[in-house]
Amino acid sequence: MARFLKRNWMWMVMAATVAVAGPLLARSAGEGARQRSMDTLTEIMDLVQKESPEPPTPKQITHATIQGMLHTLDPHSNYMDESEFRLLREEQKGSFFGIGAIIQQHDQGIAIISPMKGGPAERLGVRSGDIIKDIDGTSTDGMSSNAALQKLRGEKGTVVEIALQRAGIAELLRFSIPRAEVPTNSVYYSFMLNPTTGFILIKDFGETTSEEFEKAVTHLKQQGMKQLVLDLRGNGGGILDAAIGICRQLLGPDQLIVSQKGRNGRDESQTRTSKGAMLDPFPLVILINRGTASASEIVSGAVQDHDRGLVLGQTSWGKGLVQSLLTINRSRGLALTTARYYTPSGRCIQRDYSHGLDDYYNPEDVKDAKPQGPAFKTDLGRTVYGGGGINPDYPLPALRFNEFMVDLRFRHQAFFRFAVHEKEHFGVKPGQHADDAVMKRFRSWSLDQKLTIAEKDWDANLSAMQEQISIELQNVAFGIEAGFKLQCEKDPAILKALEVFPDAEALLQKKQLLQRQAPTTVAATH
Repeated sequence: MARFLKRNWMWMVMAATVAVAGPLLARSAGEGARQRSMDTLTEIMDLVQKESPEPPTPKQITHATIQGMLHTLDPHSNYMDESEFRLLREEQKGSFFGIGAIIQQHDQGIAIISPMKGGPAERLGVRSGDIIKDIDGTSTDGMSSNAALQKLRGEKGTVVEIALQRAGIAELLRFSIPRAEVPTNSVYYSFMLNPTTGFILIKDFGETTSEEFEKAVTHLKQQGMKQLVLDLRGNGGGILDAAIGICRQLLGPDQLIVSQKGRNGRDESQTRTSKGAMLDPFPLVILINRGTASASEIVSGAVQDHDRGLVLGQTSWGKGLVQSLLTINRSRGLALTTARYYTPSGRCIQRDYSHGLDDYYNPEDVKDAKPQGPAFKTDLGRTVYGGGGINPDYPLPALRFNEFMVDLRFRHQAFFRFAVHEKEHFGVKPGQHADDAVMKRFRSWSLDQKLTIAEKDWDANLSAMQEQISIELQNVAFGIEAGFKLQCEKDPAILKALEVFPDAEALLQKKQLLQRQAPTTVAATH
């Protein structure tokens, strides 16, 4: 018996020792594996530096390594170097320091699409159609729009030297432009489509978006707005708080806006409107497309789930991952996915990315397809789906240019270049459409530019060419808002939105009736 107790005591001591040492051994094994991985990485980096015919810089290797690691997690975790992080913060804050011009990459250089009204470039005489040939002595040949943007932006008051090529002038025009604050408003357009219908386009979600939206709605009401088209097409999202701020202005009292759940569904948090909020009773239609993502989907999902308005267009992107922006050494950033968000009905609209980033970033565009996920119910009992974006209440096919129009518009920039030529030689009137005389001049100009247009292509695309030339004429003469207003006249999504407003109003009335009945029902149970 004593021998047994002694043996048993020794076994318990050994077991206790293993129990204590287990975590230490596991930690040691984990640290060992991590160190071996770091050693392998360092060895490969050294070999690349020694053996590669064109060795990358240490900064390039570091950047690529970090991005490769993050992209094994999900498609949206992302590392930003100094310039990328600075651009992100500028966009979020709603202003930056630059010359104040909208630019676009062009086969002849970087084209000035439109100087911003009151900006440094406009004040010094920069015009639409000017081609930036060099920036601070660096040629723009082959330079991307983003690279040019980084060169044009800088510290307030510093001077950027640019050389411009202008139609009809042989020598380059040189400008010394002091950088000044340039607003980057999220509410890009805000105007009346007709005497009772307002229109607001939000291009992204930044720190000032909610305030901008509130001011825009107030201004439109002063002009007689009774119903609103909210355009979120191509809006890739931004700051979550901005989307929440918009929802608080659109939804009724004590309504759930969005839920967030951390890893494995832990740490759930909910965001609601205030109990004292008042529903602003104007009918609402939201426009979305495949480029509508993230914060835009929070707004459209909350509006749809609460039957506050109707959603029209194409199924949205399907980004239901929440990134926390972490600052590294004050100058770089890490956008790390820390949670998933859910719409008020409980939908997680994150699209599947398990088949690789190529499939995720280049999804097959299936017409009018519902997201492949479970069904949920809105406040009024309408069926909505999770698992792949916001499915519109009124699906519309995506508009696409044919190869002929893509070639003229994007590869040759033909419509923009002709509009610059037309403005210089014939002038442009507000609201002017390209009539037969303008199209005759375009045909002659295109021949001079060696852009051969076959008779069958001309006849088949005449209407589309007239529309694009009309828009570009307004862009170069009066700014891009003038061109956009002209575009709205024939925009199928906007025309459909005007058509379905009676349905949006009927939905709103049902919603208001449900809210009025809710307190009575609760009181009867006490």
